[in-house]
Amino acid sequence: MIYLLCDRLSPTSFFKPYYDILPPTLSNMPIFWSQAELDLLKGSYLLTQIADRIAAIEEDYAAILAVAPDLANVASLTDFKWARMAVCSRNFGLVINGVRTSALVPHADMLNHYRPRETKWTFDNSEQAFTITALQDIKAGGQIYDSYGQKCNHRFLLNYGFAVEENREADGFCPNEVSLELALSPPPPAAAPSPDHLSADGDAPAAVPPPATDFEASKYAFWIRDGPGNNKRIRVCQSNNDATKSLFSMLRVLTASSEDMAAITSAGPYMYRSCRDVRFALSLDSERRALRELARICGEALAAYPTTLAQDNEQLATEGRLAPFSNERHACIQVRGEKEVLHHFVRLSEVALEAIDAQTDDSFEAIVRRVSETENTSIAQYVKDVVNGVRREEKRKGRLLSAAAAAGGEEEGGRAVEVGVEVAAVAEDA
Repeated sequence: MIYLLCDRLSPTSFFKPYYDILPPTLSNMPIFWSQAELDLLKGSYLLTQIADRIAAIEEDYAAILAVAPDLANVASLTDFKWARMAVCSRNFGLVINGVRTSALVPHADMLNHYRPRETKWTFDNSEQAFTITALQDIKAGGQIYDSYGQKCNHRFLLNYGFAVEENREADGFCPNEVSLELALSPPPPAAAPSPDHLSADGDAPAAVPPPATDFEASKYAFWIRDGPGNNKRIRVCQSNNDATKSLFSMLRVLTASSEDMAAITSAGPYMYRSCRDVRFALSLDSERRALRELARICGEALAAYPTTLAQDNEQLATEGRLAPFSNERHACIQVRGEKEVLHHFVRLSEVALEAIDAQTDDSFEAIVRRVSETENTSIAQYVKDVVNGVRREEKRKGRLLSAAAAAGGEEEGGRAVEVGVEVAAVAEDA
């Protein structure tokens, strides 16, 4: 990147033709958006990522100036930001003669993104050249595309300056994600009465916040086992993938009762190493609490956006409302994708809670059949795997308890018979 900033100033540079066709500005990149354009992302965690990216670039520029102050004569901070994003959006990761590196490849970096991919690229060591190979026939005169990979729109927008309106794979999978934040407050520390806790006359102590219970302390200790901090953030999409399983694990810990924590801690440190490892429902009550918390979190996230999903869809569908390839359109595509994921998890919560509350096996099976036919695959999978699994486990435990109770009753009945015989014998003797 520093080489590009310095070499582009030379009128005799070998790469001058390449520098001449690079875009002089990158106004499509969110780090260069106006405040009015950024406001279109209100409610999205992408705003935090944009601010973090800007801060990181500014810190890098200052750090380089500290050891090479002459850079200020070559490139301003704006130039530095331009170069950083030009390289970020155009570099190729290559292995050249056994060495892993990155490179700018003139012409190849002009290919637009398309999925599923129609070409593949590599550095051919035998040819000592960068090569692009067609994976299928390409119509004469047709555009040659590159695949930037299966990515969430927030990555496309932040790193490349665009969002894909129909960001779906050939099998229907949508990689768009939303960032959810889960928070568990630390338990109150044990403390002596402070002036704030004295009665009106200043003598007798008033009520003091109770110290943390063992349950609260153990729950918080488990929550921060994978790293300090009350708040944890996780990105999830409309899928039953590893991230979604981690989300449900964290929700189970976040809403855990004392009985839940006893079950978690008694399993040993290798069964549940952190709050992301409780991959199985602990009980129907536990899962019910987790689902309600998930619905609450998603509902609050949806309320933070100034527009609804229906309004976004209307804007994108109305011809002439949002110009093609404009920052306004890409912002709308981005927040719409996040809202779709949030609505997915709200719906999952509704359907799963209905299944948990089913009173009979027949009513539960009817729900399973319905969701299998009408709902998203991952919602149906959650009901069939997680809810059905914990229902079966609780029924098994119920049968064991009933059998134990029956066995205990028989034992008590036998003792009653023996006592009755003894009493009768005493009466006869009397």
